[in-house]
Amino acid sequence: MQLLHLMDFYNELIIKQDYFECHEIMEEAWKSKPMFTKKDAEVFLILLATGEYHYRRQNITGAVKSYGRALRLYRENDYDLASLGVTDDLIGLMHRRLARMPDAAFTPMPFPLTDRMWRALHQEYAGGMTYEAFRKDLEYRFVSDEAIVHKHRLRDRSDVIREREAAIKKRKHQR
Repeated sequence: MQLLHLMDFYNELIIKQDYFECHEIMEEAWKSKPMFTKKDAEVFLILLATGEYHYRRQNITGAVKSYGRALRLYRENDYDLASLGVTDDLIGLMHRRLARMPDAAFTPMPFPLTDRMWRALHQEYAGGMTYEAFRKDLEYRFVSDEAIVHKHRLRDRSDVIREREAAIKKRKHQR
């Protein structure tokens, strides 16, 4: 997986906390591969972001389902987490988060990025902050902007609706 895709993903996941956009970025990276399957590491990251999105919106059922699927994918495929920019601590954090979801209010997860990924994010997104200040700032960040929290409901879907209607019309015409 390309570092650029991972940096974009972690920028949205950790800095902006726009979990919906994380999904979009990683899905695009996944589907741009010459050959892709539902067992790819990108799907694991998509499910992680989807779980965070649902959890923050208090959709515990959706969050549990997404996290469960992500952990099952990891168990079945044993991804090289360092190549995804995270340490092996991620899996333990995910298991603990999953177990607490029904009883604990959402707070952003402290994603255990590799030092290499932290430094790449700092170089690209710190805006002149020192490395230490950048890390400290992200340690306590909690984005609660309604436009980000409820993005899938608030986004303009007119293009999607038009395409769906055109496809239905085309199918009816072919009968």
